[in-house]
Amino acid sequence: MKDIRFSALAATLLTVGILGLSPAMGQDKMKMNHGAMKMKAPADVTEAEAKGKINSVDADSGKVNVTHEPVEALGWPTMTMDLPVTRRVDLSAVKPGADVTFKLKKGRDDQFRITEITPAK
Repeated sequence: MKDIRFSALAATLLTVGILGLSPAMGQDKMKMNHGAMKMKAPADVTEAEAKGKINSVDADSGKVNVTHEPVEALGWPTMTMDLPVTRRVDLSAVKPGADVTFKLKKGRDDQFRITEITPAK
């Protein structure tokens, strides 16, 4: 009887653990936390350009949520993620639903930030 309860508990914990690691499961788009990404861009690449769609803007935190196309220079696949922006980016001009082109630059902390956002052509 103890073995059955232990197995059931272990299965429950494993399921909760797996779901906890994948909060986007069951959603159409994968949402990534850029700071927690395990992928590393090539060390010599410090800037890149990408195209995507703005999903939300958080001016207070200085970040946008964007679904972007693959960023070949960085080895990033298509994904939805929060990206920080530099102070130069005027977030009052950025609206959810907008198709955009944006430039990324690697900071001293090895995190990429958006340095420029323009309407997609």
